[in-house]
Amino acid sequence: MLERIQNVLRERKNDDKGFSLVELAVVIVIIGILVAIAVPIFANMQTAARKADTQAAAANGSSIVASNIATGASTDTTVAAGLSALVKDPITAVALDPTTALKIDNYCVKATSSAGTSSKGPGCAANTEWVAAP
Repeated sequence: MLERIQNVLRERKNDDKGFSLVELAVVIVIIGILVAIAVPIFANMQTAARKADTQAAAANGSSIVASNIATGASTDTTVAAGLSALVKDPITAVALDPTTALKIDNYCVKATSSAGTSSKGPGCAANTEWVAAP
């Protein structure tokens, strides 16, 4: 009986199934490398999404202004009400550029967010379609 217990204890000792410290360290290093790669990619995706959202708000605002002008409802109040409906996180403002007239061929809608500013419309300068935030 005593010999049987000793045999069981020897088998347990030789049948060690844990992880070594080196194996755990290697796993931690691999996880660290993956995190170091993933975090900047995720941050770039967020910035690209904010940029796309800002550009979409400017394009939608341009459609609202064109629709109001085409239907004859192009008062400053109706246009401002339509554009204010586009303001949602991360968009902080959508408004007509005050330097352009409210005509079908000369208006410019600017949308602003934390990522930058986007403008859309026939009265916008060609090089101001997207301006990144400083």
